[in-house]
Amino acid sequence: MDILLIEDDDLVAKTIIHCWPVPGDNIRLLSSYKQCLRTIHSAEIDFFDGAIVDVNLPDGNGLEILRTVRRHSDIPLILISGTGSPESRATALDAGADDYVMKPFSVRELQARLTRVVAKSGSMRFDVPPGELAIGSVNCDLARRALMCGGKTLPLTDLEARLLSELNRSRGRACSKSQLSKHACFREYDPGDKTVDVYISRLRRKVGELDSKSVEYLQTVRGVGYRLLTSVESNRAPNTPTLK
Repeated sequence: MDILLIEDDDLVAKTIIHCWPVPGDNIRLLSSYKQCLRTIHSAEIDFFDGAIVDVNLPDGNGLEILRTVRRHSDIPLILISGTGSPESRATALDAGADDYVMKPFSVRELQARLTRVVAKSGSMRFDVPPGELAIGSVNCDLARRALMCGGKTLPLTDLEARLLSELNRSRGRACSKSQLSKHACFREYDPGDKTVDVYISRLRRKVGELDSKSVEYLQTVRGVGYRLLTSVESNRAPNTPTLK
């Protein structure tokens, strides 16, 4: 799994990372509220399989992080804290926390709890019905792997269909190349690997062949990745860069 850990206590963070019982899991550590702002306010959060967040941070509150994440993501999230009453724990669960673990805790138990909520989340996750996916005037049928417009149909490769499905999950928001690489290409993102860029470019050509104006709905977000818009007029900021 790819795990986001937001914890300011250096000893606790090192203990979790070094004692984590699954060697293949990758834990990314952020130690403050400020450090995690970009991640929790964007689709980048969906790159992670699960998150572990300390309630008490030096410059913020883990509960606020939880509420921010829940506005646009259902990523499994466990709160950890050295203090807390039954009422505060209930408030956290009501706000969308998948679990609440009190310090001190066993790292093995924490790993087991996260694995459980991730597995439960995976079994509940569902794809957007293919008929609901549209790129401007171009309709996309993910089941048939096809783009359709004006009576004309163009086929999609499996990878192109997976890229569109992942972009649609974050519709209207930036989708990082790391997220696309992980969920569409099934591998970690390598800045030197241009697979995502090449296939997005191919998608744009296919969409443009069916309807040139609809290409504007599939945008490049400089320094981040790509974005599939619902409406060009209401979502596109001035001078938003797009692929050539």
